[in-house]
Amino acid sequence: MLAGRRYRLEFDLGQRLFAERLGGICRSVWNTGLEQRRAYRRRGAFIGYVEQCRQLAEAKKDPDCAWLAEAPAQVIQQTLKGLEEGIQPAPAGRPGDG
Repeated sequence: MLAGRRYRLEFDLGQRLFAERLGGICRSVWNTGLEQRRAYRRRGAFIGYVEQCRQLAEAKKDPDCAWLAEAPAQVIQQTLKGLEEGIQPAPAGRPGDG
């Protein structure tokens, strides 16, 4: 027999502040990545996940973008991966296809 359990996660003040900071960094990376993709598309060009990750690594070295280094690289890369997956068209035959 399987038993379900519920847990409640409670952050202390330091953890809450860190989580909020990570959320802000991820939101900024998502919005910047999306705007970058739109700008490329307007020019008839393409930029994908791999190139955006490369540019992100370069940006983290820039003193003006030092705040990017506060977040683990995997967290930011996963944000870009989510962006990549979020803008891909759905495969044909899936529910919601008109």
